[in-house]
Order: sequence, then structure tokens, then C-alpha cells
Amino acid sequence: MPHSGTWFAWIDGFGTTHTDKLAQKVTIPADCTHAHLAFYLHFDTAETQAGAHDTMTTVVLDSSGTAHPLATWSNTDAAPGFTLRTFDLSAYAGQTVTLRFSGTEDSSLQTSFVIDDASLSTS
Repeated sequence: MPHSGTWFAWIDGFGTTHTDKLAQKVTIPADCTHAHLAFYLHFDTAETQAGAHDTMTTVVLDSSGTAHPLATWSNTDAAPGFTLRTFDLSAYAGQTVTLRFSGTEDSSLQTSFVIDDASLSTS
């Protein structure tokens, strides 16, 4: 079920060794003083053993292709409902960057990473 509307992005959730990636190129205006990425994130997992077995990482690939990690989550972060996540991207003003979400599961038990209502606001 999405946070709002009809659609959402669903990464992983297969319960087998698997990697999913979702990426979008965006241009952050050179004259902005504030740029913020926001999205709602939900985790669902069947993992029962302690430790991080499945992970999702959010990174910014700058205009030269260098990856700058924003955050990493795992099956240990699973909780009911969606949580708003926000990141300051002001340092990338004047660049076209790629926002990438990458999820990796191990060989047993599923973890789903669900992203919804993603937005980039600038001012």
C-alpha cells in the first residue's frame, strides 16, 4: 500500500540473493540556496536473526560520477508505516546529479524497501 496516491517504488522483497536499483537524474539550479530531497520509506522484513542481512543505500552521484552516500538502512530498521526521510542537497547546486536507491538481499528471508512521495525542492 502506498503512502499516498496509487503508485510507489518497491525494492527487493524476493527472499533470495538479489539486488535492485532505482535511479533518477535531476538538475539542481545553480542559483538555489536550499535543495532538499524528501521521501517516505517503509521497511517490511521476514528476517528473524539478529543483524543486518538485507540493506538499502541512498546515494548521490555527483556530476563527475563520484558516489556520496546519504544513508544506509537494513532489515533491523523495519517498523510499521512510512517514515519521512529528508536530506540536504544544497552542496550540489549547479550540478546534474543522479539520486540512486540500491537494495541488496541475502539468500534467505525477504526484506522489502518501499519508497513513496519522493520530491526535490529548491529555493
